[in-house]
Amino acid sequence: MTLQHTRIRGIDWLALLLLSFLLGPQTCQAEETPGRPAQHQDNPVAAGIQALLKAGVHPRLHWGQFSDFQTQLESLYQPTGYRPLWTQENKTVPQAQAVIAELAAANSKGLNAADYDTGLLQQWLTRLNSGTTTHSRDLASFDVALSLSLMRYASNLYVGRINPRHVNFALDIEPKKLDLPALVSQVAHSDKPVEIIGALEPKLRLYENLKIALARYELLAKESQPTAFTFPAKFKPGDRNNDVPALRHILTLLGDLSESHQSSRTVSKSPELYDKELAEAVKRFQSRHGLAADGVIGSTTLAQLNIPLADRIKQIQLGLERLRWLPEQLNGPYLIVNIPSFQLFGFENGSGKPDIEMNVIVGEAINERNTPVFHADMTYVIFRPYWNLPDTITAKEMLPRIRRNPGYLDRNNLEIVPNFSSNAPVYQPSFETIQMLSSGALKLRQRPGPKNALGLVKFAFPNDNNVYLHSTPTRGLFKKARRDFSHGCIRVEDPVGLAQWVLRDQDAWTRERIQQAMNRDRPKTVTLKTELPVYIFYSTVLADENGKVMFFDDIYGHDTVLQGFLGQGFPYPS
Repeated sequence: MTLQHTRIRGIDWLALLLLSFLLGPQTCQAEETPGRPAQHQDNPVAAGIQALLKAGVHPRLHWGQFSDFQTQLESLYQPTGYRPLWTQENKTVPQAQAVIAELAAANSKGLNAADYDTGLLQQWLTRLNSGTTTHSRDLASFDVALSLSLMRYASNLYVGRINPRHVNFALDIEPKKLDLPALVSQVAHSDKPVEIIGALEPKLRLYENLKIALARYELLAKESQPTAFTFPAKFKPGDRNNDVPALRHILTLLGDLSESHQSSRTVSKSPELYDKELAEAVKRFQSRHGLAADGVIGSTTLAQLNIPLADRIKQIQLGLERLRWLPEQLNGPYLIVNIPSFQLFGFENGSGKPDIEMNVIVGEAINERNTPVFHADMTYVIFRPYWNLPDTITAKEMLPRIRRNPGYLDRNNLEIVPNFSSNAPVYQPSFETIQMLSSGALKLRQRPGPKNALGLVKFAFPNDNNVYLHSTPTRGLFKKARRDFSHGCIRVEDPVGLAQWVLRDQDAWTRERIQQAMNRDRPKTVTLKTELPVYIFYSTVLADENGKVMFFDDIYGHDTVLQGFLGQGFPYPS
């Protein structure tokens, strides 16, 4: 085997030889550089730290290459002459033990403790404090390893492991840049290092609820054995099956069935009977999993029952990862639309319960119709809006119908215009105007009214995706458990309530005036006094303040993509 093909722990032998040369004897002296504190022959640990940073590779860590943190580490150590942060007189400082314990608890935040070489650091800590080694190289190696692991952990805890841009989410984490050298230095010198690290976690109540859910499901996974249910098709109350006792057990663990039911007289006499109380528990389970809550165990309910708790834990971890992509502190009101749960939430601030909540309809699970994930600011509301049809819908859906029957335009309140301005002239349908419509030279729009596809109000937050919130004349679809039916825009169930909440700081816009504006003859645009942040989000799991955990289908396959990136292990795309 040639030297260039020999690798160990992701580091090639050439790098190891270079590192060995750079570390040199214990008493090596770093070359003085103008503007830098000079190294001393009596400080071999500092010389070892400087050599490690110059090499950009750590021989002991699972992922030893740290070119992405090399500049930050240099900024951390250079001002103090590369003196160690985590040891004094050949023993670790108390902060080192606290930080390593925090790294070891990374799994409780939905991260992976192995990414931060926690096991190695714990062993190292014990060995150093036992006095079995005081080698300067070992002290230097430990110091850099702990600083590097803390930087990686802090960054992952604060903005996530994966940059949302890598999974085609238009959420910007750049404003959340951390000053990692300052943070690590602060932690190393603080008497409350864990509090400083903990402050990096999202302040959103949604995040805290989900973190509690993670701890609960990890405990449940340890306490219960996986069960493969085999109920017959459309298993309903009054039926009997050998799997009923196991169903009763798992629903009790999950909190859908009261523990007292296990010892009830009905259960003791007929343990295999699917009784009414158990059926009510199944309804609660169905509701938590985005299913029609009818108490009948069909194929979809059976599939959800058979998903292992280990997979639910992964779902929660993905949810926590995505919540780190949101701003650190959402001051003031904002809206979140969660695509997989088909819900909208309005918050006055990020730490409390939602002030408004409603069902929504999102884009179909077809590539060209998926509702994108992004952030934009709502700036205005239009009552009695026109629907300005996108060119794709005009070409693919409307033109074939118009060509078959030009009367289709009038029956559906559609008009041909040169542009979408409010005073644009309307062209009569003809062979020439339809050809111009086909080429994109003319546009198609739908007049305001009860039959307008946008309903009676549109909530606009300008964005490159041409996506917005709006009402709809098709109310029946809100009764469906799964609600991906649109071309990409988001239909809201309670448009009057949403308009009232959005305009609550504009006293003139009472509920009565909002309803009047929705039923007037012409469009009315109302500009918001303050822009309202809107986050179109994607999480297949949510938890509320009462401990209720809700899981939803990965309708667009985004969980699969994110899990694929995370499954590759460290280093993650950043």
